[in-house]
Amino acid sequence: MTALLSWTSRRTGRALAGLVALISFGIAIYTAISQVDRVLHIYDGLWMLAGVTVALGLCVPLVWSWPRDKAIALLAVVTVIGSWAPLVALALRARIPILARLKGAVFFSSADVVGVALPVGVVCLYLAMKEYRVGR
Repeated sequence: MTALLSWTSRRTGRALAGLVALISFGIAIYTAISQVDRVLHIYDGLWMLAGVTVALGLCVPLVWSWPRDKAIALLAVVTVIGSWAPLVALALRARIPILARLKGAVFFSSADVVGVALPVGVVCLYLAMKEYRVGR
């Protein structure tokens, strides 16, 4: 009975983590698309999504076999860096102060919403996909 209860609670937890990941990614994608300003050529949310995609594409094959706690920490850090790195690169390319560029992205593109929703979504997706096994 205990093994069955443990199995169903883990399954429920993975399903809830998947649901939170889906909601979080939905918020990030909706915010990134809805805050695009074609007149001013502001595509910051889309740049953030692209940066996270590239960063995770490089990182996920490496961390998939790692222990759970180290993998979650690295995925969260890589997601945060990958989301803000394109905006820093754009600031350097345009020769404007990095902090001013990031504050502008938060003001005009709601980059803070995207920047928080993406790491939450990635970590929850990892928890939903990777099964936890005791003694690993």
